[in-house]
Amino acid sequence: MLRRPGFHYVNLDRYNLSDPKLNQAEREGAEIDIKYFGYLQRQQNQIDAVSRQGQRQLPGDLDYGTIETLSKESREKLNAVKPLTIGQASRIGGVNPADINALLIYLEMRTRSVKEAIAQ
Repeated sequence: MLRRPGFHYVNLDRYNLSDPKLNQAEREGAEIDIKYFGYLQRQQNQIDAVSRQGQRQLPGDLDYGTIETLSKESREKLNAVKPLTIGQASRIGGVNPADINALLIYLEMRTRSVKEAIAQ
């Protein structure tokens, strides 16, 4: 019920579903955890994916300016620094996690197209 918009922990009192032992801060914390669990889990999955891919080498000839799914700031920073790995790229100021995720997807698509071209 707490996942529904407009429904809050205080509404649980009406249905005798609240825990009277919890103080106000604990109630608010529980509500936030429940409401945003999906978002937090998705973010954690992205962090885990970047961690697993941290040592993945980046091609030296990669032109980040051509990767349109990256933000303009990230394209500029990545082209200026030319990181060697995903881990290094993720630590560049101004390169956000969404851009790292987009970069991982781009690299995967690039790898697949090269494999398909070789197979033909």
